[in-house]
Amino acid sequence: MTDSFYIFWITGVIIISLIYLLTERLALKVLKIKPDKVAFDNAKIALERLGSWATWLTGLQTAAMAAMALLVNKKENTLTEIQTKYGFFVLLFFGVSIVLSTWLLSSLPSAQMRLNNTGSPDEQNDIYRMKIFSFIPFTIGRFSGIVHTYFLVGVIFFALFIFSLF
Repeated sequence: MTDSFYIFWITGVIIISLIYLLTERLALKVLKIKPDKVAFDNAKIALERLGSWATWLTGLQTAAMAAMALLVNKKENTLTEIQTKYGFFVLLFFGVSIVLSTWLLSSLPSAQMRLNNTGSPDEQNDIYRMKIFSFIPFTIGRFSGIVHTYFLVGVIFFALFIFSLF
């Protein structure tokens, strides 16, 4: 495989990610989705669970990539072209998911500071509609959605890679 193959797919994932993240307003307008009114305590719990989920996901993906490296290292023959492609896509999608997960994790304290503790449910406490940081236009919901999507695509390629080895 040539370098242009890798560059094409890496660039494509970056472009698709940016389009997905930047088109949220359009999607919400077309689908007519309104923010939820959420109590302060429930929003805090949701942020904690989101943090636990992102941490778990990052650890799982890292372990899968380590297992993949171990299997390749123990393999007597060189990888076929299709196995190399599957391996590349595993590393691409898990890698992007891990990078985005760490960014999501680093944004959770900022989101918690912006919660509104008025005593009654408030739309401002809908964590999935909050920006990951006040100065970045991507929301936590959209960001966690792309992290999850890339994880699932990575799982598919991981399974294909594992099955192709045996």
